Amino acid sequence: MKDINLVMLNPIRLRIIQELATRQSMTTTELCERNPDVPRTTMYRHIKILLNNHILQVVSEKRVRGSLERTLALNVGEIKKHNTIKNAAQNALTFLIERYVRFHNYFNGENPNPGKDKYFFNNTILMMNDAEFDQFLAELQGLLIKYNFEASDGRRARDISIINSPVVEE
Repeated sequence: MKDINLVMLNPIRLRIIQELATRQSMTTTELCERNPDVPRTTMYRHIKILLNNHILQVVSEKRVRGSLERTLALNVGEIKKHNTIKNAAQNALTFLIERYVRFHNYFNGENPNPGKDKYFFNNTILMMNDAEFDQFLAELQGLLIKYNFEASDGRRARDISIINSPVVEE
């Protein structure tokens, strides 16, 4: 089994995980329909990787017109096994390195244009008590849900990463 973070942080696999996190279970056909910009063969390849790494599980199978239709769900138990305090520093490092690689590849590729492509990174320190921070997080979650549209013509995937990290006080 590969590093679960590297498996999950792939943009297409992350979209599959997000779909299943909000819908409990889906068939492979439904996943393909919800992500029409991803070729079917690519979707099946990423589903296979998630199954082989035990991030997804098959909850049922049925015959549909001569082929086997699988219904998939997240394997929450397997994901939780890796989401521990013991693994937290490694998980954070893997996440940050993966973000770095994306920026590195973009800025070293042909004709990077962050203004046109709307690529940026930002750091802001907010002064809040716990109740205010909880309210901020609830509103942010609401925005993320509100703008989580289905793939369609004219839309492209936008990878938004949000980190709340420790502040070093001098």
